[in-house]
Amino acid sequence: MKFNKILLAAGIMASAMSFTACTGDLDLTPTDQSFFTPDQFAADPDYYLDATIAGVYQQHVTYGANGNAAVENFDGGMSTFQRAIFILQEMNSDEASWLPMNSDYGMLTYGIVPSSNTAVMGTYSRFYINMGVCNQFIHNIRDGYFGTLTEAQQKKADEYIRQANILRLANLYYVLDIFGNVPYVTEDIRMGNVAPQLSTNFAEGRRMVYERLAAELEDIVAWYKENDPNNKPAYGYVGLDVAESLLVKLYLNAEVYSGTAQWQKCWDHAEAIIARLGHGGFNNAGLCNAYLQNFAANNAQFCIDGNNNAINEIIWILPQAIVNDVDGNGITSYANGTFMLNAWIGNSTADDTFTINNAEYNSKGGWKCMTARREFVEKFDWDANYAVSPDARVALWKTAKDGFNINNTTMGQAEWGHNGYLAIKYSNWAIDDNGAINEAASPEATDQNGVDYAMIRLAEIYLSAAEAAYNGFGDKGKALTYVNNLRERAGLAPYTSLNLTELQDERCRELYTESTRRTDLIRYGKWLSGYNWAWKHNVRNGADFDPYFIVYPIPSTTAARNGYTQNPGY
Repeated sequence: MKFNKILLAAGIMASAMSFTACTGDLDLTPTDQSFFTPDQFAADPDYYLDATIAGVYQQHVTYGANGNAAVENFDGGMSTFQRAIFILQEMNSDEASWLPMNSDYGMLTYGIVPSSNTAVMGTYSRFYINMGVCNQFIHNIRDGYFGTLTEAQQKKADEYIRQANILRLANLYYVLDIFGNVPYVTEDIRMGNVAPQLSTNFAEGRRMVYERLAAELEDIVAWYKENDPNNKPAYGYVGLDVAESLLVKLYLNAEVYSGTAQWQKCWDHAEAIIARLGHGGFNNAGLCNAYLQNFAANNAQFCIDGNNNAINEIIWILPQAIVNDVDGNGITSYANGTFMLNAWIGNSTADDTFTINNAEYNSKGGWKCMTARREFVEKFDWDANYAVSPDARVALWKTAKDGFNINNTTMGQAEWGHNGYLAIKYSNWAIDDNGAINEAASPEATDQNGVDYAMIRLAEIYLSAAEAAYNGFGDKGKALTYVNNLRERAGLAPYTSLNLTELQDERCRELYTESTRRTDLIRYGKWLSGYNWAWKHNVRNGADFDPYFIVYPIPSTTAARNGYTQNPGY
């Protein structure tokens, strides 16, 4: 089954899964009655099982059903799943910044985040809306809306329940990481109910969420390994490898979440994923032959898609088709590949001292909203003028060679082009195995680009395994090979030896703007203090964050409405 064939069928998003407000976790209200309703499900269980699980996935790739934003009083594009994570993981880090300086969204660039911040409310709401949609799907099956199922239909329903739970747990992972002591949504919590915090004590509550999340993911991974060890879901869907990758991310940061490191578990789960996916492609490591293929118009060729693709570097992909059927139905989203390209670019004018054109990236859109910070740029190898680098991972960047200024003198949008490089890694071109543009295989230039988003890559799993090994749990020889595969693909000389500091920088170079940076800096002990970057804490050369900035605040309206204990310091 192809994701888009189901997702883009007529009337996909059931009204039972279309919501426009989230002021209290799962207190969500159905609004769109133009689509099918659960009373129709039993008429054709196979079709409606496929269609409604597609609706669950749709909430993870666009901002809402039928063009309606799912998060009330917040920009729909900003509230989309991928962009919500990017906002809180990248925009106040050393890697990226957001230049339009409104009072809430723009101030995240400086790391200034009061509990009343509407952007925090909007992004928090997205995660809990998604969890509510996952649970509603599960309850529709268990409440008998699909009628009496055949053995084959029940097997399909059970698999879709597992997938809905993986998506629920993915959202829980991100709220645990970003917000700390969060309400824990189990699959049994229904719409309209309030999910509980597990403790009023921050450290205890966060540890309890971590432990329950890990246990649920371990159960799912164990089921697959016993019953479906060769699991390869269809394009756009999740299964064993996504679930186990979430465990790698969880155990990589276990000491932050629980106070106890779990490097051995991180290594073991990473090795299991590598054993399944680490073959074919570059150096027979399961990697795309060219780095930029992960972020190109043809990146669907390199994701898990049943047994259709020889290379599965993209473990979890968020599809972003523009038009995919005769009726012109498609996904509209100002997140994912569209956001990761258009937010960086824009057309220069004849009066500008720098040069850039949207057509260089096969896009008709350009927002001029982001720049990179100098401290991040300096982590790559450059010539004396910071103009040209041998690193293939920065091949699409705009730098001094194009007239851009490396320094972040201001963070104003009016100064775009003069206040930082453009760290562009997505394009709307097809990229061949040599890293070159294949115009013949590329789509038409559009504003809404059809580039899928690489949510989790095998490269991240390799780097996580290496970090576990260099923390004393795992094979350092294998880890060095894992890292060198990434460097060699980027066109750089391999390491003969490696230490944790260099590994941290290599992770930054490989995974930049993939929404891991804030989490990584916290794990390294470099987020609050010990490392500063331009405009950190609204100081030109950077200043330390206050200790409570280790997490974001639970939105004040949600905390007040549901009686939650606010995170310390807010």
